[in-house]
Order: sequence, then C-alpha cells, then structure tokens
Amino acid sequence: MTDQPTQTATPSSVQSHDGIGVSLVDGDPAIRRARQIMLLSECYDVRSYATCAALLADPRSRDFPCIVVDIDSGGTGGAEGDGMETLRAMRASGWRGKAILLDGTVPPPALIHAAERHGDRILDRTTGDAPLLTAIATSIDRGWSGWNADG
Repeated sequence: MTDQPTQTATPSSVQSHDGIGVSLVDGDPAIRRARQIMLLSECYDVRSYATCAALLADPRSRDFPCIVVDIDSGGTGGAEGDGMETLRAMRASGWRGKAILLDGTVPPPALIHAAERHGDRILDRTTGDAPLLTAIATSIDRGWSGWNADG
C-alpha cells in the first residue's frame, strides 16, 4: 500500500519539480508522512512505501528517478526489507535512477564504494529537510523530467 495524496498547484515562488518523482521508503509512519508532506510542498511527485517489499511490488516505482530509502529498513520486513538489497533488485529490473541512502552509523567502505559507483548519496537518517532536499535535487538529472522505465 502506498500513501499518495493529490499534488497541489505550484506556487510561483517555489522551484517547480512537477513531473519529477521521488519514491520514499520508511517503516516509521510518522517520519514517512512528514517527509512525504515536505517533498510535496516542494512540488515533487511522491510515492511513499512502508516497506521495501511494497516498493518492489509497485511497477510504477521504476518510473521515478530517485529513491530515498533507509539502508536498514529491514526492521519492517526482515532480510527482504534491506535497503541495499532493494536497490540491487530495482537496478536488476531496469531502474536507472539514483538513491539517497539513509543510515544511522558510519557507513562501511563497501557501502561507500557501491554508492559512489552508482552516483548515490549516503546521509544520516536524522538529516534535516534542507540537506535531504539538496541531495535529491542534485541526484536528479533534469533530463529525466519526462523519463519513464520504458526509456
């Protein structure tokens, strides 16, 4: 199940991200909802998921160029819920986007190298809205605004 409120009109003072989608995966409903509202207020098209399994089950998730996922999102789904395994599965299914990986520890070198290889960013899971928005904006190639999984 996904939480998907209708997007509101874009205020002229806000940079438009219309048509640019962000998938958001977080097992904590309060954090997920707060981030979803924040992203919607910045005019992103947001699909939010309580589990990595829900993201993987939604074929439309491949249409969004950015995923924000907690690396240790396995708390809601065991090993299948692991954020890194989810990214591997998304990429194996043809997804070509970038990820913002949220972690609560110092990331191990293997994770840092994997993130660098794919152009992903690693942020502390307690990061504030401004750094998260900056990471999302820089991860999205503006040429993706009309992209979908079919190319």
